[in-house]
Amino acid sequence: MLTQSEQQLFEEYCTNHFVTYSSAAAEDLSFLDFWNAFIFMLKERGAEKAINTMLVPKLPVCLKHGDSISAEIYDCEAGKIPVITIRDTTDFENLVTNLVHKGKRPENLSSTGASFVFGKKTRFIILSQKPYSNVSAKTLGLTEDDWLEKSMQIRLEHECTHFFTKKYFGTAQNHLHDELVADFFGIMKAFGFYKAEYFEYFMGIRGTEGSRLLCYIPDCSKNLFEVLKETAVKAAAFLEDISQKEDFKKLSHKEKICFLCKTDLLKSGNL
Repeated sequence: MLTQSEQQLFEEYCTNHFVTYSSAAAEDLSFLDFWNAFIFMLKERGAEKAINTMLVPKLPVCLKHGDSISAEIYDCEAGKIPVITIRDTTDFENLVTNLVHKGKRPENLSSTGASFVFGKKTRFIILSQKPYSNVSAKTLGLTEDDWLEKSMQIRLEHECTHFFTKKYFGTAQNHLHDELVADFFGIMKAFGFYKAEYFEYFMGIRGTEGSRLLCYIPDCSKNLFEVLKETAVKAAAFLEDISQKEDFKKLSHKEKICFLCKTDLLKSGNL
């Protein structure tokens, strides 16, 4: 049972922050000229030359497997966004450190598989091919190669969902509601269906890969964490159920995202 203060924190945490949907104004896509030039240089002169010349000239990186790096302008539900895909873990971590964090390696980088940057003048995604949430292929009954490819599909759709909520709801947070929605569409993209069990593995609720859930619930008591973990399990079960409803299946991708954002997934009364 939660104390009064824990109950208050729980209710505050479960308050839906996807409050107002706003149609985005006309965009200035001129920043894509830079990324098109980057993609051209990458193809013509190689990843290391392109990255060190155009992305991190002051903090150049020495790539181990530059030939396994690719880039594209990806057209997702929220619009066009540059995506850099890096299959080597060391190359991914070095580029994220130098490009996103200005040379200072973040503490949690070894457990990070993607980076999404959303600024006024640019936006882009960097993807790795790490197993998603450090879950093994064996856990999901997949081959190693199949799981690595699915991991990238999950990450790309996951980050594009964050891009959508940032653009249209004005928010993309390290929060359980955000992760429920982003993982939902990532799982759907990779597998063609949603299973609550997969989400529980990815959050560390099942298995022994560690608890990713802790990253989205900072500084809470053990009791409150257990209640929020139970809330996550119920929300995932709700998502699996609703994913199978014909009315939900008929919605467009955009309508599905908006529906799950506006639904109070963390409030048990709605589950």
